[in-house]
Amino acid sequence: MFGLKLKKRKKKAEKGLILANKAAQDGEGEAEAPQEGPSHQEGGDFICDHESATSIPSAPPKRRSKLLTKIHDGEVRSQNYQIAITITEARQLVGENIDPVVIIEVGDEKKQSTVKEGTNSPFYNEYFVFDFIGPQLHLFDKIIKISVFHHKLIGSILIGSFKVDLGTVYNQPGHQFCDKWALLTDPGDIRTGAKGYLKCDISVIGKGDVLKSSPKTPDAEEQIEKNLLIPQGFPSERPWARFYVRLYKAEGLPKMNSSIMANVTKAFVGDSKDLVDPFVEVSFAGQMGRTAVQKNCADPVWNEQVVFKEMFPPLCRRVKIQVWDEGSVNDVALATHFIDLKKISNEQDGDKGFLPTFGPAWINLYGSPRNHSLMDDYQELNEGFGEGVSFRGRILVEIAVEILSGGAQESKFSKALKELKLSSKDKDSKSSKGSSKDKSDKTDDGRSQQASDKTNSTEVEVERFDVPPEIIPEKYEEFLLFGTFFEATMIDRKIGDKPISFEVSIGNFGNLLDGGSHHGSKKKSAESAEEDNLPLLQEGEGDTAHSVAIPMLSTTHPKKPLVTEGNRNYNYLPFEAKKPCVYFISSWGDQTFRLHWSNMLEKMADLLEESIEEARELIKISETASEEKMKTVLSDFISQSSAFISEAEKKPKMLNQTTLDKKRLTLCWQELEAMAKEAKGIIQQQKKKLSLDEIIHEAENFVEKIRFLVDEPQHTIPDVFIWMLSNNKKVAYARIASKDLLYSPIREQMGKHCGKIKTHFLKLPGKRPAGWSVQAKVDVYLWLGSTRHSSAMLDNLPVGYEAEMSSKVAGANQPPANLLYQDRHVFQLRAHMYQARGLIAADSSGLSDPFAKVTFLSHCQTTKVISQTLSPTWNQMLLFNDLVLHGDQKELAESPPSVVVELYDSDAVGKPEYLGATVAAPVVKLADQDYEPPRLCYHPIFCGSLSGGDLLAVFELLQVPSSGLQGLPPVDPPDVAQIYPVPTSIRPVLSKYRVEVLFWGVREMKKVQLLSVDRPQVLIECGGRGVKSCVIQSYKNNPNFSVQADAFEVELPENELLHPPLSICVVDWRAFGRSTLVGTYTINCLKQFLCKSKEPLALSSQVDGTQVEQALSDSPVATEPSGSLSSSQEPSTDHIYVDVEPPPTVVPDSAQIQLTSMVDVPDSSPMLEPEPKPAGQEPPKGGKAKDARKPTRRSTKKKKRTIADESAENVIDWWSKYYASLKKAQKSNSFHYPSTEGKPDEVVVNIEDGPKKKKDKMLKKKPREDEIPNLAVLQIYDGDLESEFNNFEDWVKTFELFRGKSTEDDHGLDGDRVIGKFKGSFCIYKSPQDSGIEDSGQLRIQQGVPPNHPVKVLIRVYIVAAFNLSPADPDGKADPYIVVKLGQTEIKDRDKYIPKQLNPVFGRSFEIQATFPKDSLLSILIYDHDMIGTDDLIGETKIDLENRFYSRHRAICGLQSQYEIEGYNAWRDTSKPTEILTKLCKDNQLDGPYFCPGKIQIGNQVFSGKTVFMEEDTEQMVESYEHLALRVLHSWEDMPEVGCRLVPEHIESRPLYHKDKPGMEQGRLQMWVDMFPKDMPQPGPPVDISPRQPRGYELRVTIWNTEDVILEDENIFTGQKSSDIYVKGWIKGLEDDKQETDVHYNSLTGEGNFNWRFLFPFQYLPAEKQMVITKRENIFSLEKMECKTPAVLVLQVWDFERLSSDDFLGSLEMNLNNFPRAAKSAKDCQLTKFENASEESKISIFQQKRVRGWWPFAKSKELTGKVEAEFHLVTAEEAEKNPVGKARKEPEPLAKPNRPDTSFSWFVSPFKCLYHLIWKNYKKYIIIGFILIILIIFLVLFIYTLPGAISRKIVVGS
Repeated sequence: MFGLKLKKRKKKAEKGLILANKAAQDGEGEAEAPQEGPSHQEGGDFICDHESATSIPSAPPKRRSKLLTKIHDGEVRSQNYQIAITITEARQLVGENIDPVVIIEVGDEKKQSTVKEGTNSPFYNEYFVFDFIGPQLHLFDKIIKISVFHHKLIGSILIGSFKVDLGTVYNQPGHQFCDKWALLTDPGDIRTGAKGYLKCDISVIGKGDVLKSSPKTPDAEEQIEKNLLIPQGFPSERPWARFYVRLYKAEGLPKMNSSIMANVTKAFVGDSKDLVDPFVEVSFAGQMGRTAVQKNCADPVWNEQVVFKEMFPPLCRRVKIQVWDEGSVNDVALATHFIDLKKISNEQDGDKGFLPTFGPAWINLYGSPRNHSLMDDYQELNEGFGEGVSFRGRILVEIAVEILSGGAQESKFSKALKELKLSSKDKDSKSSKGSSKDKSDKTDDGRSQQASDKTNSTEVEVERFDVPPEIIPEKYEEFLLFGTFFEATMIDRKIGDKPISFEVSIGNFGNLLDGGSHHGSKKKSAESAEEDNLPLLQEGEGDTAHSVAIPMLSTTHPKKPLVTEGNRNYNYLPFEAKKPCVYFISSWGDQTFRLHWSNMLEKMADLLEESIEEARELIKISETASEEKMKTVLSDFISQSSAFISEAEKKPKMLNQTTLDKKRLTLCWQELEAMAKEAKGIIQQQKKKLSLDEIIHEAENFVEKIRFLVDEPQHTIPDVFIWMLSNNKKVAYARIASKDLLYSPIREQMGKHCGKIKTHFLKLPGKRPAGWSVQAKVDVYLWLGSTRHSSAMLDNLPVGYEAEMSSKVAGANQPPANLLYQDRHVFQLRAHMYQARGLIAADSSGLSDPFAKVTFLSHCQTTKVISQTLSPTWNQMLLFNDLVLHGDQKELAESPPSVVVELYDSDAVGKPEYLGATVAAPVVKLADQDYEPPRLCYHPIFCGSLSGGDLLAVFELLQVPSSGLQGLPPVDPPDVAQIYPVPTSIRPVLSKYRVEVLFWGVREMKKVQLLSVDRPQVLIECGGRGVKSCVIQSYKNNPNFSVQADAFEVELPENELLHPPLSICVVDWRAFGRSTLVGTYTINCLKQFLCKSKEPLALSSQVDGTQVEQALSDSPVATEPSGSLSSSQEPSTDHIYVDVEPPPTVVPDSAQIQLTSMVDVPDSSPMLEPEPKPAGQEPPKGGKAKDARKPTRRSTKKKKRTIADESAENVIDWWSKYYASLKKAQKSNSFHYPSTEGKPDEVVVNIEDGPKKKKDKMLKKKPREDEIPNLAVLQIYDGDLESEFNNFEDWVKTFELFRGKSTEDDHGLDGDRVIGKFKGSFCIYKSPQDSGIEDSGQLRIQQGVPPNHPVKVLIRVYIVAAFNLSPADPDGKADPYIVVKLGQTEIKDRDKYIPKQLNPVFGRSFEIQATFPKDSLLSILIYDHDMIGTDDLIGETKIDLENRFYSRHRAICGLQSQYEIEGYNAWRDTSKPTEILTKLCKDNQLDGPYFCPGKIQIGNQVFSGKTVFMEEDTEQMVESYEHLALRVLHSWEDMPEVGCRLVPEHIESRPLYHKDKPGMEQGRLQMWVDMFPKDMPQPGPPVDISPRQPRGYELRVTIWNTEDVILEDENIFTGQKSSDIYVKGWIKGLEDDKQETDVHYNSLTGEGNFNWRFLFPFQYLPAEKQMVITKRENIFSLEKMECKTPAVLVLQVWDFERLSSDDFLGSLEMNLNNFPRAAKSAKDCQLTKFENASEESKISIFQQKRVRGWWPFAKSKELTGKVEAEFHLVTAEEAEKNPVGKARKEPEPLAKPNRPDTSFSWFVSPFKCLYHLIWKNYKKYIIIGFILIILIIFLVLFIYTLPGAISRKIVVGS
């Protein structure tokens, strides 16, 4: 059950953990009710009822497990990975007037982008590279965290961040996310939603991965939500979710404490206490939480949960659970386990899917051996590196996910948790890095307040929980493990001759060091426990202890090893007739049903996989048989699936099932149902006929899917370990999954090795040294099952034994201590060692001196050594006499012991070097059977996990009859050295073959033994015969062979599969006749070179043209390979008419259709533009129809121009063609419509009758963006040209010669081992009976091969651009320049370096004179220019020009898509299309070409098209066949027999590599090469591809007025709102040129009047729609760097403050290429209209030139004002002619704005301020006050003077 039933005590029926996951609650009701009936036999019984369910009545099980030829899996090796991240731009960032900067963290490395000022949509286009080395598994847990900050000098502020783990990226198609928008969120508050979007590319490439990359073109109007950075199939809106990881308790942890102090304590206190203080650390998505520490406890109880918050589905896949031991000095990891979320959830839609859920279930932990040594040598095993070699306890875990519907509002569940958490006052625990516990004990309000703050951030929380009562009792079941050791041989001599024993353990049971406690009862001391009676006490609720006691015997009795006969390096244990047994009981939770389901699935997968292998083998014999086989395989699979499904559906509900168990079972049968359905479809071939390869591929997909389901994430019984102990010290081990040994009464559910003898090769623990050998070979019978089934444990043992009981204990149901096999039989083994191929090179010469050691039981023999070869033919039979085997002879015949063959390289000094090994089963013949010779077969050899070739051999085990050895089949007599050959009856049947060799030359020879190679010779050897080439007299002058071909006869097996390898050796002749081996290459499979020997090849050189024509006209056209002509039946006339024009815009006219057999050849070349071609030489579509229009240059020019051109370019140059091609390439990527159709929204009009205008109108209907200029285009290849044209190996193959050892580290891409290359070819066929005929003429292999004398060639190398170069400078940039090398010529282009660029546009062309074959390797290197120190190499690429030069694909100069005489697309080649066509026909001996008006005829094919054109100036008709000939050339691959694709005009993108990082791409180079033979006419001038210079523009922005600007300031006296408005403006990227208007003070209505002009000069590339900015990055940089960004104008409105900083009120960003139209008046100007403007209504300033109107200002998506502005764009030249003044200055000054009187600054004119602020508002009060004051003064004076006056009056007047 889910089990996290947090009951509130009042509400009994409160639902459990998963509120969002309704599907997970199906079973909750029933499970709560107590189950009726006895529950103790639950697990096993339901299985027994359904014995009937077993599907197919099957043969009795085999005695031995399936033979595996691979002895060991190799080490998990560290690999190099390169993480490349391109940050393009950000949009919709939240914040006001922010300066965004992007910070990228991968693991511990951190890099940051430049800071962009004052914008919410910054454009970066920066590239970052991180290099990592490590095992794949661990790298893929690394998190890439990309955060955007608002940059401040002190403490930047996080805007939002995004996380994804490397594994998710690596699993994407092409290992990359390309041009995707990452959603930024705030980890501090998940309620706030999106904080913006960041457009980036992320790629993770390992050695040898190929990146698909294409140069970007910015696209303003893409939809962000539809292109988010998430794996396919994820919803675009991902809600937040809480991930709960609950840790209940652990048991059986290692008791030792590894710190030094603890060992001292141990010495004093004694070993009574558990010296381990465990705590658990859970990490997920880059965050980590840890539980409290339980002191001195090996079975701790935590009951804590770690809560993560992450968006769901998360982009991080694995949860890491690590158990640590707290130490006084440092903490030590005890064990690590990973849980893959993919395995515990299902992302399908509808009711099929389920959220991640797990447990509560035990997880078994594995790690280093549990010895109490002070220093753990194998500590890294505990940290999750490598395979754990012993059990280290287990931990009870539960995982659940709760989706938060709206932000993080409190769900019932979390409220319940909160109450729980607050009630628990347990505060001692040590909390995680960020997960401070809620330690407040304030009032409830305060407490929940604080808690909710926590719930909204993504910080990890760790809290206690109360265990719900449902999951406390766990029912334990007892399992008996029984094993018998049949053989222990090949024990490494280093282990010593001390007595050897074997220990078998599950968990801690059977482990003598710290044995497992049977849930309650502790072990006694280890010594006495060995054969001790252990009553099995169980702590279960009310369970009585079992009465029967089974002793435990987990180790065999120590035996002294003996030395193997014939090989001193191996020992063996003499078991002979007495086979020792082990047995013990362990108790585990009763969830074996999980293992049963896994076993059923695994059996299906294994069967399917084996059958696929068989089918593959069958292919070599016959395709149809193989296809039949696949169909039967799939139908078997369907029946097995239905058996599984029926079993799964009637499964009873069980108490001990977790939610995941139910969900997984449903998932399994749903997946199987889907697969079975698919398989049915394949068998019935419903949708489409699948080829055999596709069927096999589909079946392999099934296997992969099932394998994924097999892996059960919730563990039950831990794995079984077999340890070999030498003198009681553990030395080597084998680890076996317990599910493979688990017994079940139902055959399908039984483990695949249960009750079978399996051969285990024991390995050393931890990191194994290189070239380590086998430690021991052990044959063990193992059986694991519930004690209820213990009666079945001996069922499948080979018969003929007597059980010998342990003497100490008497008991009826007692496993035996030994098995005695009394019968003994004498056998002879014959090992027929014929040959091997493809061995590993172990000597520095690149060869080996191989010999084989064959080991069988306690005997070993060695073949002879064959020196200096990788494909030895021993042809030797090894005889093993007097082999004694014990047991029943029938059993021995059915399952004989296996033979191990090891291959070694013999060295004169030192011990032999290991080359690999294989395991084989002998063919057994008993004395009473008839003898028939066995067949040789190939056995794969493995050295670790590295493939090490194949061994052709067979092994016979013959029973020696009573008459002795004479009774055996005879053997051939031995030679002088007493070596027996393989008998003729077994050797393959040979017949005579003739091998023809083409010797062309050797290339790129490096130095050998410090001397350069000067006089090389090639030796070819196959099957003991061979031929030598002539010696090249001087390699430097001419590396080609003077004699081109030779042949030799050799006897080869009739069976092609057994053909021996062919080896190529190159030797160098030195002074005094010494020769040195330079390098070798071995061809293991000769199939590609086999030719049919019957009829002479129909190659042109033997047959003259008339015959070919005859043959062609007789044969139906349908035989033609490309199939394009297959629509026509047998032609009625002997001409075939082919219309070459692709008909996009034309309905063919009736005349055309009446031709006898008309065929449309679809235009094969993707380069051809489907639209009408520019310029007057346009051939019209549709046969001979004349063109109605009279095109002139001018009219087409106008139509041709795109918007971009309109702006500035009147020149069409090579770059126009380049951008048109790029656009086309991107289009074809996005739409995938064939190039022959018209454009999707183009209306097709019949040009012949419609006038020209009509067509124009029709075309104008298309939306503007879609238009591609009607230019000639070229083909842009995504990779190099070689990969498109099969390496140009159509005439000669290139073989790399190796030298030096091939070690394990650098396999795959051994660049250092290549010492040179041999160019040649082979042709192998059965020798004709009358050999005379063949020799007289030329050898077959020479047909069609050009002569190899030196040729002078002019080579032009064009380098367009590079992208994604690896940064070479510390600041993450590079200063690239080009170096071109060819032979002795080296051109360094150092002065033309491009500063601070990773995507440089070079636009350079180089011309080199060269002589083939001497200078045929062209290297292009990209260096990084450094001021100080040497320049660093960034990467290089090498091109074999010779292969291209001679290739039939004609790679010397690409065919352009259109033929033009002048202009941007002028014909480059020295030969015109008609000449090329004529030469091709001559070379292929075709009849033709015949040119007649309107058509060209070749042989019996007629190509029709336009051949008459109008001359522009004179308007005369001119005849030209060039256009039509070019069309024919483009469709040359459709020519029958001789056709092949000709190389079109192209640009290739070549990957750059660096020798220090082999196989890792360091960037791409766009380039092409033209070659012109010197004996042809001189070619025209090279194409000018120098980069376009940006044009200067000036943008004049006049700010007239503003309206409705929000008012920020409030008057102190009056409370009136006002703003002091001013406007700032700049062009993004040119922030240094910010301009501001003057201030409109005290605007009371939001109105501002400015009449102010900004002038922004900038540089712009119209074709790329990009602005070019050249500036210094900082004060210290020496050079200015150039970067391209879109032209975006930013206008901001601000409120001016005198004393504090100004207040930002709103901003407006406009992409000058694409911005909404202005509103006519302020009233119409609204933000919504502006934001939601459709693409059609947007305009470009480069088109409009002048725009005026109202635009809205916005702040946080709210309207904060409107501005009336005028934009006027002029070119720099115009600006110089008609200058205008900035602000309101001359020339063309603007009038002063008419501002209201209130607009002034109080600071400057305080009196004005008094007048406006005080007098105007308070005039009345002031006057009244003034009068009052006068009155008061009057009164005061009056009162003051009154007494004086009166008194005076009195005094005076009296």
